[in-house]
Amino acid sequence: MSSELSLREGVAHGTPKRPLRAMHFAAGPGTTYPEHFFKERHWHRYGEILLILKGDYQVEINLETKDLHPGDICLINSGELHQLTGIQPTALHDAVLFDPQILNFSYRDEWEDIYIAPVLEQSQMMQNILHPGENGYTDIHALVTELTRVALLGENGWYIRCKILLLELFEKLGRNGLFVPMADTVSKNDARKIARYKAIVSYIEEHCQEPVTLHQLADTVSCNTQYLCRFFREIAGMSPIQYLITYRLERACHMLAHTTLPVTAIALDCGFDNISYFIRKFKDIKGCTPKEYRQKSK
Repeated sequence: MSSELSLREGVAHGTPKRPLRAMHFAAGPGTTYPEHFFKERHWHRYGEILLILKGDYQVEINLETKDLHPGDICLINSGELHQLTGIQPTALHDAVLFDPQILNFSYRDEWEDIYIAPVLEQSQMMQNILHPGENGYTDIHALVTELTRVALLGENGWYIRCKILLLELFEKLGRNGLFVPMADTVSKNDARKIARYKAIVSYIEEHCQEPVTLHQLADTVSCNTQYLCRFFREIAGMSPIQYLITYRLERACHMLAHTTLPVTAIALDCGFDNISYFIRKFKDIKGCTPKEYRQKSK
């Protein structure tokens, strides 16, 4: 698990009046990602547009893994569970995140009924991957490139220009048949697993300061503990209780680095009622004591 605590990403991109943001991501020495780019499995309410500039990536969307190469465009819909991994240490990509609600009109016309409303209502989704040479790619690549450029520069009038470009993008997606029915994007079985996974992660993040048992987690998603452990491990690679402990430790790391609270207070605030156990688990996983971690993070 990364130090970016919540997998149910609550980070606001842009501002309430301009909920749109563009970012350029590089990896390698001297960057936030010194070894290779990695954004852990997460979800958010934003639509996300990725443009691969250099190197190769693997993207996982709703538990399905796909390869991305330079020039590829990846479109991630609101609420989709996704993870992105750079294969080479020098891989580069741009990302634009936007709240789909900014495309909502106060006057609902025919165009909105055809292209916008189905996406906002999630009866249709943007096709996830578009490769060079595919139908509509040239026009869509030009729009994504310009959208990213305008948003990154942030010059006068950038936001309204980005909204116009997004509307043009949706028109091109629709014209080229690149919206797909929601039912075709993920199997019913995987959809149930994803919904339950999100519910468990959300419960853990909201209740990590309290005692949490396996039975409580199972009750949250109306299943038995054996099934819970099996499907959660399939997705997360660890049991729900291991995830809970790891999340609590990541929360502790954040507090050690960004507050002056005593170690005992941090342990209690992160749901550890036994300080010796907290220190032992911290050292097992982080390779140092909480005090040593705090000193290193200064």
